[in-house]
Amino acid sequence: MASVLDLVQQHLGPAEIAQIGQQLGIEPAAAQQAVDAALPALVGGMASTAQHPQGAGELQTLLGSHGGGLLGNIGSIIAGAAGGGAGGGILGSILGQHQPAVEDGVDKASGIGSDNAKKLLMILAPIVLSALARRSMDAAGTGQAGGGLGDVLKQDATEAHEQAQGGPMGGILGKILSGLAS
Repeated sequence: MASVLDLVQQHLGPAEIAQIGQQLGIEPAAAQQAVDAALPALVGGMASTAQHPQGAGELQTLLGSHGGGLLGNIGSIIAGAAGGGAGGGILGSILGQHQPAVEDGVDKASGIGSDNAKKLLMILAPIVLSALARRSMDAAGTGQAGGGLGDVLKQDATEAHEQAQGGPMGGILGKILSGLAS
């Protein structure tokens, strides 16, 4: 089954990356680099949040309003979130205490600046939630056991951390994931 990161990357093609770059005022190549840094951090932050009952409940609520069907309409998500739409409101819920570290890490990994790093995370947050909703629906539809939301996110975040090892986001993901129960 595709991970949350895989689902998001399947839906972020060159046109969507160019649109993100346009929203941030950067070249598509820089936008791609920033997205590649931000996605694992978002999944890691969500995994950390889901380990706490209140955080898991909040994520479940957010999943209800960001169904997997939104992945088919990413262009409008990008346009809406860049204007401070839904992404701004959910970013703190997803990342919790890790939000400043993630924003700083995305800035350092991509060089897009702190304001653009926050904007990018606001754009990606509803997309990642939609991918998580799709993955959760797919898992339920195939009858796969495998724990709850926290377990799914922990598995995906661990995979993202392994991919980010040695890169600028590897250390940040390591810090975020160090608090996850084994």
